[in-house]
Amino acid sequence: MKLTGPQGEFELNVIDYEYSDAAQFLKRNWLIVSMVTSQGDQQSTRTLTLLSTWELEMLRDWMQSVVDKANPAPRLTFIDPTLSFSNFSDNKDHYLFRIGLANEATPNWHADSKPFWMPLTPNRDELILAIRDLATQLDKFPVRE
Repeated sequence: MKLTGPQGEFELNVIDYEYSDAAQFLKRNWLIVSMVTSQGDQQSTRTLTLLSTWELEMLRDWMQSVVDKANPAPRLTFIDPTLSFSNFSDNKDHYLFRIGLANEATPNWHADSKPFWMPLTPNRDELILAIRDLATQLDKFPVRE
């Protein structure tokens, strides 16, 4: 999934499940993800376990609700608070998100101890493509019962 904005780009890709098999439902569904954050000539790649399969579904559904103008929650957070998404879109076809990256998800050029916030302004086509990409990633890494 890739989103762009006036200051840079954010990309999130699932690499694998954290555990090949685990007895507990929660452990079976943790995902290893790669996040690439670019700003100007700076780029940071982080590979972390910070989303579960059902949280990836939540992200896909939340983004779809933005496209559908279905009054999504203004902010989407996850169990691991190192990643969050905020929606400041105008309910037309102008989209504005802020992605929050904290702790180990913070880009390596961000020296401040506070979370890094990146504004992203995808157009409708880019947002739909990102949603489809999330769906494809979920097909490869579905929720394991």
